[in-house]
Amino acid sequence: MEKQHLHKLVESIFTVHADENEIDCEGCGCQIDHLAELVAAGANLRELLPAVEAHLRCCTDCREEFEALVAIIRSQDTESPLV
Repeated sequence: MEKQHLHKLVESIFTVHADENEIDCEGCGCQIDHLAELVAAGANLRELLPAVEAHLRCCTDCREEFEALVAIIRSQDTESPLV
């Protein structure tokens, strides 16, 4: 019985993550720079591209890269320009 339960669990994981609207790391990476600029300016990522937001929730590497980009952009925006 336990083997059957494990099989169903694994099958459900692949079913949940087989959404046609999902994107992979490559697809996320193609959009991450522009999205980081928009989010740093106050845009809501979930409203802009829900598929990217869903990917970032699941992928630690992409999420860390995205958060770092947003932080860099925000820090650059708060620095005073040299005169």
